[in-house]
Amino acid sequence: MRKEIIESLINYWRSIFFIEPILDVCFIFCFIIAILFHQKHKERLFFIAYFFAGIILFVPLRIICQILTEKQAAVLLESVNTLFELVEFIAFYYFFRRCLIGNSIIRILRLFFYCLLIITTIFFVMLTFPGYTIHDIRAHSLFINVIEFFFLFIMCLAYYRELFTDIPVKNLFSRPSFLIVTSTFFYSILMIPFFLIANDVRIEELFLHNILFACHYLLLIILLISISKAFLCKARITT
Repeated sequence: MRKEIIESLINYWRSIFFIEPILDVCFIFCFIIAILFHQKHKERLFFIAYFFAGIILFVPLRIICQILTEKQAAVLLESVNTLFELVEFIAFYYFFRRCLIGNSIIRILRLFFYCLLIITTIFFVMLTFPGYTIHDIRAHSLFINVIEFFFLFIMCLAYYRELFTDIPVKNLFSRPSFLIVTSTFFYSILMIPFFLIANDVRIEELFLHNILFACHYLLLIILLISISKAFLCKARITT
């Protein structure tokens, strides 16, 4: 049984060009950096939870899924994935709340948070329904991905609007927040089209699906590196 699990993992990682193991290492590295340089800032502490959630999702969960039935694996994987998305959004929500200064955009951010919370709650309730198929579970989980990325994209646009209209622009690359937001911008906007079609691509062309997921992981690695670089700065990461 152990040999079969190891072979299955190797085959899975090979299919996405070993990008996922690199992502695993990045999450662990970012978690260590965040623990060492959290400076007791609230927005940094939420990113620590985000990194830890990534470790739980991408490291041991894949092994556990190998010994479950297809339906059980789908429920577990998409449940944890959705929780990860919620933790990810909460981390960025508090990050952007500290970055942005407009009262109207803060209210919009709060609305985004409540919307995503309601959507994920509905998803978890539906998981208890016996007739909730594997296809629907994966499709709706991907839909939540799209909603989250769209909200993150709007947050990034709001940041850029304030940065270039309301705040004097100095050296952009010396601002920790600019590094995080720029990587988040590309991470969110480039992945929205993929997640809209990911479930259909998975059914019709699994190899293409794995390639696109590898691209998703690569963008996430770039985002993690940007956040880690911001953590190493002495200034607040929202500066």
